[in-house]
Amino acid sequence: MIWDDGHRSVFPIKYLRAECSCANCVNEITGRRMLNPANIREDITIVTAEHVGRYGVKFTFSDRHDDGIYTWSRLREICPCPECGEKFYV
Repeated sequence: MIWDDGHRSVFPIKYLRAECSCANCVNEITGRRMLNPANIREDITIVTAEHVGRYGVKFTFSDRHDDGIYTWSRLREICPCPECGEKFYV
């Protein structure tokens, strides 16, 4: 993804899946992440990607998960590049 300011973000699919913030992946009351990234298959793929209004994108992953909406601001926030300093799930 290339942002308006020229920054480039490359999102590994497993990382995107691990960063889902839907109610099935993050407890709505405590904010605790319930999805363990180690349980995501290495060969996970994105089956479809759809725009959600003007504010984000919804992915359907090969594990059939499709509940999360990734806003553009959230995607920028979780950019895994060294410049942004995000942690990367292996």
